[in-house]
Amino acid sequence: MKLSTQLMVAMVTLVVGTAAAGVIGYRSVESAVVPVSLERLRMQASGRLGILDIYLQGARGDVLALGAVPVHQRLMRAIAGNGSGPEEQTAKAKWRDDIEGIYAGMLNAKRAIREISLIGTADGGREIVRVDRNGPDGSVRAAPSAELKINSERGYFREAVAKQPGEAFVSPIELALKRGGVIADPHVPVVHAATAIQDGAGRPIGVVVIMFDMRSIFAALCAAVDDHSQVYIVNAAGDFVLHPDGSRAFGFELGIRHRWQDEFPALVTQVGDGDHGAAVTDKADGEKVAVAIEFDRLADTLRVGIIESASYASIMAPAAALRRSDLTAAAVAIAAAILLAIFMARSLTRPLRQITAAVVGFGRGEPIHVPDQAGGEVGILARAFIEMAAEVTDKADALRSKSKIFDKTIESMADGFLIINNQGIAVFANAVCREMFGIEAGLTHQEWNERNLRFRSDGVTPIPFDLTPIGRAMRGENFDNIEVTHRRVGETKLRRLAASGRVLADELGKLEGAVIVYRDITVTRETEYQLHHAQKMEAVGQLTGGIAHDFNNTLTVITGAIEIIAEGVADRPELLVVAKMVDEAVDRGADLTHQLLSFARRQPLEPREIDVNEMVHTAMRLLRPTIGERVLMDTRLADSPWTAMADPAQLSSALLNLAVNARDAMPLGGRLTLETANIMFDEGYAAQHAEVDAGPYVMIAVSDNGHGIPAAILSRVFDPFFTTKAIGKGTGLGLSMVFGFIKQSGGHIKIYSEEGYGTTVKLYLPRVDGTKAAVPPDSVTNILGGQETVLVVEDDELVRRFVITNLVSLGYPTYTACSAAEALDMVAQGLAFDVLFTDVVLGPGLNGRQLAEQLSHVRPGVKILYTSGYTENAIVHQGRLDAGINLLTKPYRRADLAKALREVLDTVMAEVRETVVPAKADPQPASAVTAEGGRHLD
Repeated sequence: MKLSTQLMVAMVTLVVGTAAAGVIGYRSVESAVVPVSLERLRMQASGRLGILDIYLQGARGDVLALGAVPVHQRLMRAIAGNGSGPEEQTAKAKWRDDIEGIYAGMLNAKRAIREISLIGTADGGREIVRVDRNGPDGSVRAAPSAELKINSERGYFREAVAKQPGEAFVSPIELALKRGGVIADPHVPVVHAATAIQDGAGRPIGVVVIMFDMRSIFAALCAAVDDHSQVYIVNAAGDFVLHPDGSRAFGFELGIRHRWQDEFPALVTQVGDGDHGAAVTDKADGEKVAVAIEFDRLADTLRVGIIESASYASIMAPAAALRRSDLTAAAVAIAAAILLAIFMARSLTRPLRQITAAVVGFGRGEPIHVPDQAGGEVGILARAFIEMAAEVTDKADALRSKSKIFDKTIESMADGFLIINNQGIAVFANAVCREMFGIEAGLTHQEWNERNLRFRSDGVTPIPFDLTPIGRAMRGENFDNIEVTHRRVGETKLRRLAASGRVLADELGKLEGAVIVYRDITVTRETEYQLHHAQKMEAVGQLTGGIAHDFNNTLTVITGAIEIIAEGVADRPELLVVAKMVDEAVDRGADLTHQLLSFARRQPLEPREIDVNEMVHTAMRLLRPTIGERVLMDTRLADSPWTAMADPAQLSSALLNLAVNARDAMPLGGRLTLETANIMFDEGYAAQHAEVDAGPYVMIAVSDNGHGIPAAILSRVFDPFFTTKAIGKGTGLGLSMVFGFIKQSGGHIKIYSEEGYGTTVKLYLPRVDGTKAAVPPDSVTNILGGQETVLVVEDDELVRRFVITNLVSLGYPTYTACSAAEALDMVAQGLAFDVLFTDVVLGPGLNGRQLAEQLSHVRPGVKILYTSGYTENAIVHQGRLDAGINLLTKPYRRADLAKALREVLDTVMAEVRETVVPAKADPQPASAVTAEGGRHLD
């Protein structure tokens, strides 16, 4: 046989064998690709399910946070009380306005929220407040009363009422309804999150409901789907709530059911009683697809499934391309073999070497050099090879592009994403996860443990490995939002993480690994703590301020009475001693109310420019006798401190309180250090501390090396009446008074302490802005009366009688009114008077400041003296008295009253008398005090 014939036969045989091997290889590739593709689809469905779960968990968290706002309980208790008086109606209207404002703020902040309602459990479950997007052009608006409807028959209402306190109900995905129960058009898929509001006995008195528009999350779940893939969402009954064909979604609400069991029957046997499955099946239109389904219980209550499908052709595209390329190459090779056999002498050897080299180089990624311009079969073979190579390259590029999209998606996630195998070895970790834990592929869980420390939510108690997210996953456990506190070895930064994990298993249920998602909730938890603390301190401040106000009224009466009694028993020493004891007790009560008002931030301050270094030097001299010889005192003062703005008396008292606490923490002696510095808070610090504005501050720090404060009680040290001292050794108001003074001064306070090492308290005062505070007038020792006429407005009967008694004893003709309305009526009748003496906080209607403003219009230049236990910001703003305001703080003595009246009356008295209208009332003042109807006395 000739060489050319042998070569032809050999090459034809080789090429045919290669083609057969390609066909067999295609079948092998098919058997390997399909299971991997199905598993990939199931993992993608599981990932989308996790995203949906995070969204619904967020919905539940939103409604729980909203339901915890205290104004809901105030309004519901007021409605349940059926109060119909003007004060009750005003309070209800204000609280409704407050709730509507909070709801509107949430709708403006979160576009996915469609509607928020407050529903009462009484009156058939009628809505009390509803804020929605039904305003002009979809704007946010509060629904008028006529549109409020009854919701007691809605499932979410009944479920929320049945929940325990602190729990929320998330409804199944359904279509939004218009008024009257008609499904809105166009269709809007929604989820209702609801939580109950309980009264003091734990009984449900209302329900807060948030309606979330699911269209945005549906769009996000489908965003990464290519032209060959589709995503479906089904409910627990199997009905579609998301379908590529919109007409097949929510058929169960429109009277025509479309279920996944009917559209993908091959999946039914795969899923069985389980939560997932995958199969290759034919759709109703005959298209062959690979499909996977994954079920889970989202938001702890809602069972939802996600189906992801891909066309079978797209899955097998690379293998089909390989088969076509193999067959094409075989055909070209057969033709080339015949030609080479015929024309071997002149055309076989060199082109064969070139093509062989090109094939080898193509496998290594080198440029292709073949005689594609040659004529005949050699040129055809070369061009066919180039075409085949281009097709294979395009398919490989497409696969790489899809892989890059998936990798970039995972890599750009804000949460940490970790995949481990069944041995706990990291298979994949995205950038966030690598930064959190220092994890890279191939790291074992033992190595991970050496680099990272895990604690429970307190940040101190270690967590056993079996209870960590990786330990749970290696046991085959699915879990959601397991909270752990984490710190890398060698670092001090603690992170609070919420971990959710899903097990990866094969078709037989054998554990292959797990996917764990870590969310950093450090800022969220810190914000929740600050909000809770601020609400608690504000509530306690309101309570203590109110108590102090009422107590000051009582002390005012007792103060005046004991002075009169003391004068009456001056000739009886044994009774005079008792009177002095009562007087001293009143002083102690006044000091206590002063401390309460300081904490509640209701005291009027007299801020001045302060040299903090000079203040510290003065404090050191005053503290030396108090601190004792066993405590060494030291200072570390700034070279050029900024000037601070604060009330010097209050600041001196605050430093004394802190120094005494430091001394008590060092019973065996130690070191007390006072330090000053200039501090600039940047935007980053202000963002972490909501109560702080960025800018310049002057710091005064008080430090000791005593026994320190245990971590368990550090967060409570500013609470009023909280103390660790023995009974009778302290009131528990020292630190709370310092806290209130600093906050009222526009400053900031931080405490640092470690048990066994000591404590540092840092006071940050605002840097002076150039405005000068009024210098307090010199005290007057003589008790001077007068003949000017005084109009007294006081709603407390006991205090009113006390004031009248003292004014009569001082010689002032006096007229009285128990309300602003009564005083205005007296002035309208022509009452002549020289000075208005009014309480700031009166009963219903106008307060003292508003009364004075109205009187100033009809009696320009009238003299005004205010009195109050606290002022509710009526005449005090940001801790300072308004300019030109004269205030006599309760409780006060007769000497204080006399001094304050003379200071007001002696300033341009003649000018005031010229503006007083002649009296039209009874010109003969009575000689005795009348009761509630009494107008004046002499």
